[in-house]
Amino acid sequence: MAEEPLEINEVDLLPNAMGATVVDRWTLSSAPDELRAPALAWWPVARIGLGLVVKRRIFKVFMGLGLINFLFFSAMIYFLAGLAAQLKGQRFGQGPLEFARNFIFTGTGESYRDFISGQNVVVMLLLAISGAVLVGNDFRFRSLTFYFSKPLERWQYFFGKLVATSLLVTLLTLLPCLALFVEYGLFGDTFDYFIESRRILFGIVAYGLLVSVGMSILLLGVAALLQRTISIVMVWGLIFIFLPIVTEVIHEASRGSHYWKLLDFWSLLQWCSNAFFGIESDLYSAEPWYPIGALAAWLGAALWAFWRKTRAVEVVS
Repeated sequence: MAEEPLEINEVDLLPNAMGATVVDRWTLSSAPDELRAPALAWWPVARIGLGLVVKRRIFKVFMGLGLINFLFFSAMIYFLAGLAAQLKGQRFGQGPLEFARNFIFTGTGESYRDFISGQNVVVMLLLAISGAVLVGNDFRFRSLTFYFSKPLERWQYFFGKLVATSLLVTLLTLLPCLALFVEYGLFGDTFDYFIESRRILFGIVAYGLLVSVGMSILLLGVAALLQRTISIVMVWGLIFIFLPIVTEVIHEASRGSHYWKLLDFWSLLQWCSNAFFGIESDLYSAEPWYPIGALAAWLGAALWAFWRKTRAVEVVS
């Protein structure tokens, strides 16, 4: 006589493991650690969101494109170090060496600023594609209803997504720039470069964090508002491609009025980079509060859009 299959009700398993969830028919996840600090509840959101993007092939493509610029600068630093070793002690060697340094890589704040700014195209494309995966799909498929169930709060969800997005940008901007800074110092004759370039190191960290966090906040607001990949890409291109062109045309037509530049988000980030690296610039030199206020307005609008969309989600306790 054939034995009937044993029927298992997943709900009956839950009272024996309070706080656990059913992964599939035969697997029960471990109950959450009650001793974990509530402030760390954002970490699973960041880890899962980062994993969703990293597993995609398009992420590897953009990482490869971003590393091309880094490898070029790294090779130039190595080339200058080898050239300096060969020309050392020669009578007419310093002239060509200084010319090569000024033309290729100077090791000054302008060089590191230009490197991070040169990554803007790859960063812009990566974030445009990743916006729907990180945030948009949570709204489209109503995953936020479960995210905002206890014990996760809205600010923890936002912070987790912000950390995941910022890490993606950091991989293409801040970390490669720090590697170039260390490489340039190690190939010097002495280690005085690290001591004398503390302002440059501060500028790299500050500018890298501003680009990572600033663009991430802007992306979260746009992705929460639009949700679909096509819409996010179109608005993202409007902000970083179309709007800078329009502001430049109006800037030239208005006989050099710099106030139209306040609409260009990337121009505001570059102005901040000059302040971080100590680079003198005539742009807003007498009115520094204008670009700071404009940048705050951009980020404030993104935060408002994100909070407005998340507050409209019905929470299931």
